[in-house]
Parts: sequence; C-alpha cells; structure tokens
Amino acid sequence: MKSVTKLRYNKIKEFLSRPNFNGFTKKELFIMTFIKKGWGQDIATLSNMAEALVNLSIANPSTIDEYRVLLKEVIKRAIHPKVNPYKKSFDKVTSLGEFGYYLEHLNIILGSYRRIANDDKCVKLNERISHHLLKNSLKQSNFHAVLIPYVNMRWSADQAAILYSLWLYDRNNDSDISSELISKWFDYMDNKATHKNTGLYICEVLGKRRYSKQPRGCSHSYMVHYMSRFAPDKASKQWDLYKKYMMGNKMGRIAFREFLPEYKGKWTPDSGPIIAGYGVAATGLGLNAASSIGDWDTYKGLEKMMNPFGNLLHGTEKLIGNNILSRIGTDLLSSSIWLNAETKQD
Repeated sequence: MKSVTKLRYNKIKEFLSRPNFNGFTKKELFIMTFIKKGWGQDIATLSNMAEALVNLSIANPSTIDEYRVLLKEVIKRAIHPKVNPYKKSFDKVTSLGEFGYYLEHLNIILGSYRRIANDDKCVKLNERISHHLLKNSLKQSNFHAVLIPYVNMRWSADQAAILYSLWLYDRNNDSDISSELISKWFDYMDNKATHKNTGLYICEVLGKRRYSKQPRGCSHSYMVHYMSRFAPDKASKQWDLYKKYMMGNKMGRIAFREFLPEYKGKWTPDSGPIIAGYGVAATGLGLNAASSIGDWDTYKGLEKMMNPFGNLLHGTEKLIGNNILSRIGTDLLSSSIWLNAETKQD
C-alpha cells in the first residue's frame, strides 16, 4: 500500500474505531462548515468507505477479518439516528418512505458487507430495502425512485446507484430482481433523457432546474462509476462520450468540466468549486469512475492533476492539524472516494 493510500486508510480506520459515534462534525466533513446538515454527504462517505474496504479485502485476503470489523462499524454509523433520516433506531422504522438517496447508499453498504462476510448480519434489512427501492422505481414512469420527500427532482446518477445496489443484492443472493428495472431505465435514458448534441445522459429527468437537461460532470463521473458494474458496455460508451465532450487539458493536466463549454452554469454544493469551467467534484469523482471502468491511462492523468493538491493539503494537515483549509481535500468524503478509486479491483 502506497504511503498516501495508507494515510487515507488510517484516517478512515481511526474514525471507524472511535467509540461513542454521535454523528459527523465539520472536522470530518468539509461541507458541514457551511451546511450543518451536510447535504447527505455523511451516508455517501460511508458508502465509499464500504466499497474501498471491499477492494482492500479482495487485494489483501489475509487481513479480511480487519475489514469485516470495520465494515460492521460502517453499518453502525450508517443506521445511527444522527445519520439516518428517520431520526430513530432502525428497528423502530416501520415505513422506509421516500428516502431513496439515503437508502441507495445504505443498500450499497449492506451489499458490500455481504460480499466479504460469512454471516447473515443485516440480510433481512438488505432484502427489505432492495424490494422497497425496486417497487418505488418501477412505479415511476421515468423509472427513477423518489430520492427525498417533498423534493421534486430525479437525479440520473442516484438512480444508477440504486440499480447498482439492486444488482449487488442479486449477485450476493443468486437472485434476479434488478434486470427488468435496469432494462426499463436504459430504455428511458436512451430515448428520453439523452442530450441531443452529445449523446450524454442528462443529469435530472423532471426538468426542475435550468441545467436539468444538460449533462453535468459530477453527475456523469458518479453515474459511470456505478454503471460500470451492472452495464459495463453502456458505461464505456458514456465514458468515451464524457471524455470527448467534457475532458480537457489545463496547464498540461487533464480535468473534467462541470458543464459543456457552451453552457454557462454556476457551481453548486454537489459540484464544488468550478475553476475555468473545470469542476473539482467532476474531476475527483472522475478518478473513481476511471478506475471502475478500467481506463488506467485517464486515471493516471487525473491522478497527476490531483496529486500535487492532495499532497499539499495532507502536508498542511500534518503541519498545523485539521483546519478549514486542509479539510477541502482531506476530509472523510474526499479520503473515502480517493481510497475507493486507488484500491479498485476487478
């Protein structure tokens, strides 16, 4: 394990080994410096941790017991009342409701644990969530489950994560509940949710934002990462188009745009800062997508762009401790995504 990879792993291990978890703080998630509720980045962080721990268990089977213990801690934090949207112990949740965003990531965590565990911990919860997400997706004419109650938007990237969680459930349980929904989702995306001039999938299917019918970098990086598992050919096609229309070269380094060059869009909490049209989240998540798709040339190019900033921020954290500057690139979300990207296994 490279030293910087070890650094990220140890940060995550220390967090998961800490007793008396009572929710994330601004010291762990940069966004909470400004948005106290964290905009769902807590469960997304735990989801990426879970995937990274699976990667490490495949690469290092002799230490799989350590990763199983840490994954159990990921589950504990994921269902904690300070993370789950029900705000109570999960055994008291009688209705899962329309919390698709939270449930997609929790389902990925449970499926990840199931991949490397030899026990039945949380199997019933994994089954319950999977059938709930399946039902809530199929009853929509656009095959996108509701993600947050009273928020009338459907994000393509999040539905891809839901599909991955169902596909993973099938792989773990020798079942097939996902294939019908996957087929219907692609039929909808190919015929009704594709950007005409580029062939890229749009980011939001209800048209509730000015940019809804546009492809977006943070969305596409996220989408390709998940699609690469349940539909590798479709993912490869979207990845090639993504590179063609939204990857560029700045000062000898490659990065991904957040919006197409002809579209004038502004940054959002999802995108992070946009610098000369290039998105921080699009590029960071693009690193994860590149390793998922197996495009190691692009992965190395993106790593070359990101490493100097990552090393600088890690150095700052080591020198003066956890602060608002160092957290930009070393908080638990960025550390988990990066660890997931750099430990990827076939």
